[in-house]
Amino acid sequence: MASGFASYPDATFERLTATIRSEIPNLPKQEAKVAQFLLLNLGSLSFETGKSIAQKARVSEVTVGRVLRRFGCDGMKELKELLRQRYSVSGTVANKKDDISARWRSTLNAELDAIRTVFAQLDGQLFEEATRRLSSAEEVFVTGFQTVRGLAEDAARRLSLARSHVRYLSPHDGMLAEWLSSPAPENSCLLMVDVVPYAGEAQSLAQLARQQNRSVVLVTDEYCHWANEVAHATLFAPSSTGLFLESTLGLNVALALLIDGVARASPDDAQARLREWKGLTRQLKLF
Repeated sequence: MASGFASYPDATFERLTATIRSEIPNLPKQEAKVAQFLLLNLGSLSFETGKSIAQKARVSEVTVGRVLRRFGCDGMKELKELLRQRYSVSGTVANKKDDISARWRSTLNAELDAIRTVFAQLDGQLFEEATRRLSSAEEVFVTGFQTVRGLAEDAARRLSLARSHVRYLSPHDGMLAEWLSSPAPENSCLLMVDVVPYAGEAQSLAQLARQQNRSVVLVTDEYCHWANEVAHATLFAPSSTGLFLESTLGLNVALALLIDGVARASPDDAQARLREWKGLTRQLKLF
């Protein structure tokens, strides 16, 4: 799927450079100078400004902006965001494995193993069941407790970009008033995030949801003993990686993959929501 954050444009850096390469022979002379400069300095563009590019290419700053807009990039700010997207996902890391001390290498390996454990579940029946229930439900409630409440709130916001009718559920704050006006229970799904030592109400809430015929999808760690007895589908993300507190990296990955799975279930709708959302945020000048 295309990147969804408002801080990331719809295009990609690779797509931009490929388009420039193919179109550079057709550009006016001044614009071709800018295009050539961009292609010859891909590795250092993050340090440039519109003014510096104009000076080095010996054109006006207006020409630089015109070239970028011609290729679907709304100025230097969006070019920088394309670069940030590229290098945050696939860029190289300065430190090699050998540069990491034995103490941190052990934690790194444990964290990577947690991610691998999550990815190993993607081709399984439970991941397919989880994305199916999250995609097909008329309404999705997302909840998490104590130290992972923030993860759940974040997941609710992200999931709402991929599909409609997603609400964060705080049983303590709202006392389940949200469920009084929700669609028929069988048409709703509860996505729950929970980890050791587990919130006292987590299992009870999941059981209550099942009693009401709501779907339950659980993202939890390797210590949860009641998950398979209550949830329709569970993704396990190991949390014991040697850190002072249990790691939430695997949980983050699992939630991101579920949201991606929901978006892929209805890609046209998800992309339409994304475009509409970006338009709204631009009007509010949030980004």
